[in-house]
Amino acid sequence: MGSGSTKIQVAQVDICRQTLGKVLYEDQRPVGFNADLAKSTNNQLGSAIQQQGLAALRALVTKAQSFHPQRITGVATAVFRSAANGQQVIDSFNQQLGVQLKVISQQEEAELGFLSAKAALHDHRLRNEDLLVWDIGGGSMQMTAFRQQGGQTVTDIYQGKLASVTLKDFITLVLQNKDPQADSTPNPIGSLRNTVLRYVAFYARTHVSPQIKQDIKTRRVIGIGGVHGYSIKAQVQPVGNTYTQADLARVGQRQVWKGDSELAGDYRATDVSNLLLVEGFMQALAIPQVTIVKASLIQGILIQ
Repeated sequence: MGSGSTKIQVAQVDICRQTLGKVLYEDQRPVGFNADLAKSTNNQLGSAIQQQGLAALRALVTKAQSFHPQRITGVATAVFRSAANGQQVIDSFNQQLGVQLKVISQQEEAELGFLSAKAALHDHRLRNEDLLVWDIGGGSMQMTAFRQQGGQTVTDIYQGKLASVTLKDFITLVLQNKDPQADSTPNPIGSLRNTVLRYVAFYARTHVSPQIKQDIKTRRVIGIGGVHGYSIKAQVQPVGNTYTQADLARVGQRQVWKGDSELAGDYRATDVSNLLLVEGFMQALAIPQVTIVKASLIQGILIQ
């Protein structure tokens, strides 16, 4: 359960080899937990969004149970770490639906993302040292790389708060001075495009560690999660699932002039700002290209 969407997958798993087999079922539902929390006056998720989340999870779990899985387990991420009642909400979901959801730390989220990406690549020749995994969700962003140091495996992790929904909220609340209760979409972003890019690039340069910046220079950057796998992919339509800064700029210059009525999908409020989020990070960190891999945290959960 993420800040903006809830995903599920049923798959065959080779526990001994830690590999994934046939995917039997997968689906996702938009649930705006982060948007609800942003409007809260007491830093709590409201009863209406809790009921919406419960209904979405119940529908997904009911379908999953028709495949007779041995267990149904999962994780809850950024918004449940931030909300004062986040753990309470997850406890309630577990009790009502008989599942095993756990609120995880951002470090655990990053490590799961890396496991998921590597599993989804299905290439046993790949070493951990070949990859840097970039995961963007609604309320958090992680960049993760493993390396050897003194005979030990060291995990380099960037744990950021600027992500899909948080950038959208920055644009609407700060740059556009909108009332979040009345209008939570930044579209059309229009001439604010360059301002947003400068802000994102500044944030990336000042928040991402020197070690991650160094890792980027020698590794293949793998994009996972909803922003890369759905939002960017659908808008850019990259050849071979690999895109560049130039691809993002080409599409972004066109998309920023569109309002919500000209965009499609359940996540259109964040789609255009997602382009600027990723482009700004790529500019600041000199990322030449990103390869999208269809993975979230689910694959890592399955093989654990």
